[in-house]
Amino acid sequence: MTTTPVEVDQSPPIPQVTDLNRFYWEAVAQHRLELLRCNVCGHYVHYPRPACATCQATDLAPEQISGRGTLYSYSVIMQASHPYFVDKIPYSIGIVAIEEEPAVHIPTALVECEEAELRCGMPVEVVFRAVTPTLTLPFFRPVR
Repeated sequence: MTTTPVEVDQSPPIPQVTDLNRFYWEAVAQHRLELLRCNVCGHYVHYPRPACATCQATDLAPEQISGRGTLYSYSVIMQASHPYFVDKIPYSIGIVAIEEEPAVHIPTALVECEEAELRCGMPVEVVFRAVTPTLTLPFFRPVR
């Protein structure tokens, strides 16, 4: 009996662009990070949603952030959740507390570091990578 090698899907899961998050994906495509910010209380809102979690105002607008923060938490992924990730395991994902408002967190993949280097509280910065010809994603790496 012979076996045929399993084809690995070379396309990652593609985020769904909506009217609410379109600003985010357009900024990422231009290598910028933008989050919604409340024009009433100044709180950053992430994930994009129609109202501020702090004051419930709906007067929100995209604002560019620095792309710097600290690693709040992380995990090393040992099992692929999608065919695209089969040849990428193990890989690290994390939660980044943004510099502008540390209570606001961005989930991300962590790049350019080994698992042994990862520490909660370490400074990180955004780096943008094209993962397909039409999809750029923000990743975070340690500040060197």
